[in-house]
Amino acid sequence: MIDDEMPERVLDRFVEALAAQVEVAEGHALAPGAVAALADLTRAEARLIFGAAGHLVHYDPDAKPIARLIKLMSDVQRSAAGGDTAIRAGDEVHLVQELLPHQARDGVSRWDEVTYVVRYVGDDGTVDVQAELAMEYVIETVPAVAVRPVAS
Repeated sequence: MIDDEMPERVLDRFVEALAAQVEVAEGHALAPGAVAALADLTRAEARLIFGAAGHLVHYDPDAKPIARLIKLMSDVQRSAAGGDTAIRAGDEVHLVQELLPHQARDGVSRWDEVTYVVRYVGDDGTVDVQAELAMEYVIETVPAVAVRPVAS
């Protein structure tokens, strides 16, 4: 008999294991095979992996190895996306509240300056974004025109 929560726990264990491997790797880097495996995630894969990892960090601020793993995975996405698009997976962005669909506007001004990371860029004019993990770990799909890159 399979427990309903088993797949989630298994994914958590794999994220924790990969983060532990990164911690002992020279330079705290992903292995080339891991980079290749993470370079072209589908929307569903990105949502699942970053959602699970984000959940672990959100509820355990001492999960620094997992936070580092998330950063490394974002860097892989950003590099794999190339430099010819306005918004790429791995980019840090802010939401432009007035450009969000009406149902997505919550009128909470503090969200205006929250930094989000793009987890996936769809070919349908949308992007999946994840807020700072201290705030939230859920990944939301928003119109690509409703995000602006964070000024460097």
